[in-house]
Amino acid sequence: MDLFSLDSESAKNLGLGAIALSVVGLLLVLKFVKSLVSKLLFLAIFGVLGYLSFNQRDALAICIAKFEAVAPSDLSTTSCTFFGQKISLKSITE
Repeated sequence: MDLFSLDSESAKNLGLGAIALSVVGLLLVLKFVKSLVSKLLFLAIFGVLGYLSFNQRDALAICIAKFEAVAPSDLSTTSCTFFGQKISLKSITE
C-alpha cells in the first residue's frame, strides 16, 4: 500500500484543511507577530498557501467533473493530480 496515495474525497478534504490552516495562520500572525517585516513575510507565505490550495482544489473538482461527465470504462485513461500527486478516482465509480 502506498502511503501517499489519495482518493478524490481525501484530496478535497486536504485542500479544505490547507485553506483553513492558512486562514488560522494569518490570524495568528496578525495577532502575535510584532515585527512588520516578519508579519509581511508570514502573511505572504500563508496567503500563497491558501491561494495554491484553493486553485489545486478547484482544478481537482474540474477534473473529477470531466471524469463523471464522460464516465469512461477504464480508470487509466483519466488522471487527476493534486499538488503533483496522482489521485485515485476509484471512489467515483463505486
